[in-house]
Amino acid sequence: MSIKNFNFKSIGSFLQDGEYHIPDYQREYSWEENQIEDFWMDLKNLRNNEEEEHFFGQIVVHDDIEDKVKYIIDGQQRTTTSVVLLSVFNKIFTDFFNKDSSLAIAREISEDIRIKYIGRWSQESNRLKLKISDNDNEFFIQRIQIVDMVQQTLTAKSKSQKRLEFAFEYLMGKMSDEVFGMSTQDKIEVVRDFYENFINNFKVMYVETSSLEEAFIIFESLNARGKGLETADLLKNHIFKNSKKQINSVKNKWESMLVNLDGTDATKFIRHYWNSKEEFVRSQSLYKKMRLKINSESKCLQLMNELEKLAYVYSAISQKDDISIFNDSALNDVISNLKNFNASSFYPVILAMYNRQFNEKQILQVAQEIENLIFRNIIIAKNVANKYEVFFAGLAYSISNDELSTKEVITKINKMKINDEEFQIHFATVALKTKPIIRYIYKKLNKLYMSNEIEISNNNNVHIEHILPVAIGDWDISEDVQEEYLWRLGNLTLLGNEYNKKILNKLFDKKIEMYRKSSIEITKQITQYRYWNTETIEERQKSLADEAIKIW
Repeated sequence: MSIKNFNFKSIGSFLQDGEYHIPDYQREYSWEENQIEDFWMDLKNLRNNEEEEHFFGQIVVHDDIEDKVKYIIDGQQRTTTSVVLLSVFNKIFTDFFNKDSSLAIAREISEDIRIKYIGRWSQESNRLKLKISDNDNEFFIQRIQIVDMVQQTLTAKSKSQKRLEFAFEYLMGKMSDEVFGMSTQDKIEVVRDFYENFINNFKVMYVETSSLEEAFIIFESLNARGKGLETADLLKNHIFKNSKKQINSVKNKWESMLVNLDGTDATKFIRHYWNSKEEFVRSQSLYKKMRLKINSESKCLQLMNELEKLAYVYSAISQKDDISIFNDSALNDVISNLKNFNASSFYPVILAMYNRQFNEKQILQVAQEIENLIFRNIIIAKNVANKYEVFFAGLAYSISNDELSTKEVITKINKMKINDEEFQIHFATVALKTKPIIRYIYKKLNKLYMSNEIEISNNNNVHIEHILPVAIGDWDISEDVQEEYLWRLGNLTLLGNEYNKKILNKLFDKKIEMYRKSSIEITKQITQYRYWNTETIEERQKSLADEAIKIW
């Protein structure tokens, strides 16, 4: 290990000991009002002697020997906010002295803050303690760090600049509230007390290393259980750092990827992408594997080309809203069905086929078999889904490496399915409560009974009917039996416009007329039964199981 420095420091000591840069590949300033408020309350509680010191988190620094710069790898948000607060203190003390030049103490404290913690700046020399990303740094200098600049011509344009401006104004407002109505001397003492508590008693765990790779490993380890770190963030740091001359292109492609994902989880997408063309990896090992393989400028660009291209496809197959990414409506319908299953383990297969330019007919053939496999094995037989994630990733890996034809992919999927006999046994006894899946099943079953092409709408206007009702009422049945059979497939059907809420909990002989009026053929079939009890539920469900093997 090449750790050069590891200790606990006050925030004042940390800032005083060096000049730091936030790399361009790090995320922009992102603290919103909630984080700023928490930051302020921590300082206020500290000052009110509710605790002797406050642990402010970790700072991980890469001391880049080649660039002769100390880069903040972790802790850029808290460091930036610290400088904002110190600039607030600086402005307050500067204003005191400007209004009354006899207040030498105000000038001394202002100079102390500027020299030790903010740094010096002139047109000829920049020795400021913190440089943030190029996009925001000039704004940060003019509006935050150099509070007495004659010309402050920049206005906040980007979201990050507006957040910086808000943080400054928020903290200035809170500090002004604390001293409202006091004499000037009392104001100076109170602000000084806040300032000294902050620089001396806000503590950070400081880690400095001369190895960028170690800095990222430390970053990953320290944040492994925290909210702030995602594999996508780590990977972004890594590929931006290694993109070199391609940095602008890679940055643009990363942003384009996020736009195409349209809010879909970037880390999950990257993992499913990786499992579509590399050996299977679980979430906790993803960054480590990718960091080892994506280790050059060309590989970074190649990775981003594919991520940008596949992001929209991934968004379309994973988001709840139906997005018709394919021209083939049948393929879009299968994807919609898989969404209703809440299935995601198959994503690498679709990504691999799309990336290898399989045509839509081939993708449809495979997707239909995936639908049948998941329905048989997971929805009906209730097998644990984990092993299928590994199976589908293996399929995708073989597809990406041109090892399997469409026919061979289908053969492998069919081998994973439970056999007809096992499927019928499970189907004949299964109980399901997921309404989209119930609608899906009865929509498919009803097509077997229809002599024309009319299909059931797969939306909420089609109601799920419990023949043995939710409220027992006059039914001669115990609560235990009702609970056992209520959600059995044999006790369910669909109702359309004939739906009548007033008779849903009536006895069977009262409900038959509603079923007879139904335009849904599978519901009309119920009228062949003279009575309804556990035996008829089991009989009907067994009959449906016999039909199910014709579909799935």
